[in-house]
Amino acid sequence: MSKLKGFYHNNRVYVILMGISLVCLALILVVFVYYFLSQNNTGIYGNRLNGIENVKITDDKLEGIKKAIEENEIVDHASLILKGKIVYINIYIKEDKIDDAKNVAIKSLELFEEEQSSVYDVLFTIDLIGKAENSVFPIMGSKKNDNTIISWAKYGK
Repeated sequence: MSKLKGFYHNNRVYVILMGISLVCLALILVVFVYYFLSQNNTGIYGNRLNGIENVKITDDKLEGIKKAIEENEIVDHASLILKGKIVYINIYIKEDKIDDAKNVAIKSLELFEEEQSSVYDVLFTIDLIGKAENSVFPIMGSKKNDNTIISWAKYGK
């Protein structure tokens, strides 16, 4: 014990600095652990889905939109997937008519309610069944929740 007292009296400044350093390291460790553990308590989307429970899109609504899209004569089949605040609409067409395919996508936006259009983003993928090698398909477009138009990706022949 006398050796510790002697060490403390000879190195008092270093012992105090070492104590302060250990306290700071302990505080930093506690802050990091709290920060990373608190992130694990949220879902995969974090807080981006707050308010979505007020404006739900039901499976019946998605099925109705899918059937309405498939009623068009150039559409072979379609699929709709809802993930978070994004509705993925995949449309497969029979004929190589870009403007008609875009019109199908534009008309499908009318099937969403006003509140749903203001909350959900919609991403379109239009593909041609049995396409040739030099075809411009697939065509992709997106509509953000705060816009009223579809932004189409550039394509060319």
